[in-house]
Amino acid sequence: MDMAKKNVATNTAVRIPPALVVTLVIIGCLVLAAVTLYPAVREYYLALRENARVSAEYELVLDRNEKIKQQIDEMATLEGIEDLAREEFGWVKEGEQAVNITGLSISESSTGLPPVVEPGTVEAPETWWTQTLDEFFGLQHTTPTSPYPDDPIPGL
Repeated sequence: MDMAKKNVATNTAVRIPPALVVTLVIIGCLVLAAVTLYPAVREYYLALRENARVSAEYELVLDRNEKIKQQIDEMATLEGIEDLAREEFGWVKEGEQAVNITGLSISESSTGLPPVVEPGTVEAPETWWTQTLDEFFGLQHTTPTSPYPDDPIPGL
């Protein structure tokens, strides 16, 4: 009789439905894939963000270069040379009178160069999905600063 009880006990094993087993295996595979791929996807996203930042910086440099080229073209004419001589040196032609006006706000001179675009000072453009992905991938937002120190030789 003891033997009969053992056979009954082994025959009453818990049966797990096949659909549950398949579901658990699929979930396990998805979790494993996510854990395995996260570092590579994070690096890819960071590279995309850096590329967007550098592209924005490049566009600013192109705009600056275009403004400088326009200034050079304007100064290459006789009128441009005369204007430059008047602005920079106060020269006047015969029959003209020089007048100095004070008290006006200072605006950008026509001969002044556009500001230099320092590397690392331009932020990547924001889109509707970047804030969420920045948080998901742990991208730290820092205030862009120039990599060049204001005082290149400390102590002088």
